[in-house]
Amino acid sequence: MTYYLKYRSQTLDQLDLEKVRDQLQKIVSSGRVPHALLFSGPRGSGKTSAARILAKVVNCEIRDKDKDKDKQSLTLRDKQSLTLRDKQSLTLRDKQSLTLRDKQSLTLRDKEPCNKCGSCVAITKGSSLDVIEIDAASNRGVDDIRTLRETVKLSPISARMKVYIIDEAHMLTTEASNALLKTLEEPPAHAMFILATTAPEKLLDTIRSRSTLINFYKGTVPEVIRSLKRVVKGEKLKVEDGVLEEIAGRVDGSFREAHKTLEQLSFGVEQIKLESVKNLLTSNIANPGKLISLLAAKDTIGGIGEIGEIVEKGASLKVYGVELVRLLRESMFAKLGVGGNDTARDLNVEDLRQLIELFCEAVRQIPTAVIPQLPLEMAIVKWCGEDRDRDKDKETNISIRVTEKVAVEQVLQTDTSFTEKSEEVEEKKEKKKTASTLTEAELEEKWKEIMKKTKDKNHSLEALLRACKPLSFDGRNLQVEVFYPFHKERLEKELYTSIFEKVASGVIGVDVRLESVLSSSKKRAADVTNVLAPKEEDLVKVAEEIFGGN
Repeated sequence: MTYYLKYRSQTLDQLDLEKVRDQLQKIVSSGRVPHALLFSGPRGSGKTSAARILAKVVNCEIRDKDKDKDKQSLTLRDKQSLTLRDKQSLTLRDKQSLTLRDKQSLTLRDKEPCNKCGSCVAITKGSSLDVIEIDAASNRGVDDIRTLRETVKLSPISARMKVYIIDEAHMLTTEASNALLKTLEEPPAHAMFILATTAPEKLLDTIRSRSTLINFYKGTVPEVIRSLKRVVKGEKLKVEDGVLEEIAGRVDGSFREAHKTLEQLSFGVEQIKLESVKNLLTSNIANPGKLISLLAAKDTIGGIGEIGEIVEKGASLKVYGVELVRLLRESMFAKLGVGGNDTARDLNVEDLRQLIELFCEAVRQIPTAVIPQLPLEMAIVKWCGEDRDRDKDKETNISIRVTEKVAVEQVLQTDTSFTEKSEEVEEKKEKKKTASTLTEAELEEKWKEIMKKTKDKNHSLEALLRACKPLSFDGRNLQVEVFYPFHKERLEKELYTSIFEKVASGVIGVDVRLESVLSSSKKRAADVTNVLAPKEEDLVKVAEEIFGGN
């Protein structure tokens, strides 16, 4: 039999959680044990063991006989003490001794089961027909609870009370919970319910309100050590100094995990050594030190890969996260001179502080995460991502400083350079001014150059322009006179307009927009073409372009 089962608590006094022990002892001493109790707390905290002990308390045969005997003797004593002589002869010493004797007997007899009678032995072995343990994770349907409702009406077979211990009660379906609620509202006098759960918030509010809540919690280091000492004494184990403390500090307050670890360490050794404890626990939870090195190197891919390996090994992510935070904490304290081992030499105190906050939050999110390892992975990504952002900010700041330096240097250039720049600007302004104030002769020269370059782009457009006359240029619009409506229409086609404006802008040096104006003069197009002296073949092409001839 494993240590956890062999040395599980059998009396209230053996319960390792002090607050729970005191609370249950007060309930039992009051003589009014509730018909429904809710034991809420983490796994391995002793909820089922406490439920069995309570079942033995209410069904202990010797305890009931002692109570009946006390009642009979009390009745006889009360009758005898009715005489005045007995009342007067009761000395102060008798009162004190009676009080002390009664307190001692009540403390032992009224709070604890005997663990010797048939009822206690049957409950300890798990063979009692009147103590029914139900796993709600497997029997969670409404039909299972309906069966329970039918059987709960029947009187106990041999015990005084029928005790139902429903483990993982939060796993019951809503329908099953509602069915159980009816029984909790009107329970039979011979029935008692103890619900155990790790997630009380998932239970119906109405069930919680009808049950007496007992809060179990993770065992403290002294409480876990107390439990381990009971095993060491029972098994006559030899342990090195610090072994029990090391185990208690690494099991996250779980008594079951502590017993399992101690049992694993005891195989085939005469004495359990502290070094073997550290080696075992480190191998069980992988190596958080490796992840710390990856975090210091800002290795996102490596860090996520490390978490993936831990998942593949089947190690507890929460225990791993707690161990990681513990190492970070020790390193921070070591750097502050408080003590501890510095396993994060590449990280400063501020880095360690931020990492502790980040992974503490991640560990808290693990139990409710959609993907268990996701909180740890997101913490790694956030840490490494923030570092990259800091690098980018640093680069940006450097770039800004360089830009500012260049700007200052430009401002502080020599007067000669400044004068040269001013002259260049004035020269450009002059060119622009010149372009906007072309004389008639200058415009004529520019027009010839425009037609020459247009011919290279589009021969038909150049032929059309030979039948046009430039009128004026206002710095942007180049006004061209045409003599026939169909000629104007042809020239304003998008293809010809875009080619002309591009060529004209290049020749004049500013953006040019074509503006064609139909002439009101009686001049003939031939007069214009004679001035520009077009070739005969060009006129033919113009005619073909205009009239669409072949």
